[in-house]
Amino acid sequence: MNMIWAMHNPLQMSAEAQFARSSRQGSPARRLLRVVQAPESVLATDAEERSKISDKPRILIVDSEPTTALLGRVMAQECQIRTVPSAGHIMTAARQSPQRPDLILLDVMAPAREGLEICSQLKADEMTESIPVMLITDRDNAEDEARALKLGAADCITRPFRLDVVEARIRNQIRIKLRNDLLERYANQDSLTDVANRRCFDLRLDAEWRRAMRDRQPLSLVMVDVDYFKQFNDLYGHREGDHCLRRVAKTMARALTRPGDLLARYGGEEFAAILPGIDLEGARWLGERLRNAIMDLQIPKQRPDGAPQVTISVGCASVHPSANLACYSLLQTADEQLYLAKHSGRNCVR
Repeated sequence: MNMIWAMHNPLQMSAEAQFARSSRQGSPARRLLRVVQAPESVLATDAEERSKISDKPRILIVDSEPTTALLGRVMAQECQIRTVPSAGHIMTAARQSPQRPDLILLDVMAPAREGLEICSQLKADEMTESIPVMLITDRDNAEDEARALKLGAADCITRPFRLDVVEARIRNQIRIKLRNDLLERYANQDSLTDVANRRCFDLRLDAEWRRAMRDRQPLSLVMVDVDYFKQFNDLYGHREGDHCLRRVAKTMARALTRPGDLLARYGGEEFAAILPGIDLEGARWLGERLRNAIMDLQIPKQRPDGAPQVTISVGCASVHPSANLACYSLLQTADEQLYLAKHSGRNCVR
């Protein structure tokens, strides 16, 4: 029985490593097509390269369950194995960003069969629903297997099993997850600036609105416009204009240090940042942080107002979401504040 993967076999790249490689291989459409059609060899690299560019895929298991603990030890050479003491800790561990697992292994043990309930919770949560779950069931209980698949489990393993077959099925699930992560990244990323695109922004705003309403927390939004950008393009050309937008986006993304914040390109030279759990005062403080960060870039520009460099105008809004409000009321308020900033001399926060 082949219990350990042979050392000459390639290790699977993380989604981030796949994206870094594919981003150097032509247009976004062609790169995306290559990802969808790629054989295993395209999605693999040797151990030395992997150690330089990416982490190993992450598997979350319950250490107290003997079967999952065994599989964890077997897969430890090619995956990061994270353990929790009981199934009740799975949800908390799975929600932790940025170290969310690429696969969760759960054992459906009698009499409680707690793994089924945890699987149901994972698939009902927005933060964990995309994580594949593999459940281990007894061969003489087909009802558990059927229920697991109905709940959204990616695969089921029945005892007794061949260890080499289970290893292959685990690798298949991880490979699918990494491909899906990469495809999702292409779907949600602005191709010019590498920050989130408008589609991602709309989806996240809706999700954060519902979460803030559920948790009774404030939700803030910052709208940003690059001042006199049309004149910049006219004077220096679109190539330099694109380069300017990339620098601005990269700098603002670095200035937003909280994992839950999202910076998106809203359209043209406009950007938007979603700030969960922050009130209006905090949003304006972050707006000033963004404005100062762009000032520090000192991108030279001849402007109609005589300013010597690229600057931004910022509009801020905050609200406690409720059933009586729509999420786009927050967007409208931030847009109105941005309009006010642009008509108050620009290079300011309102």
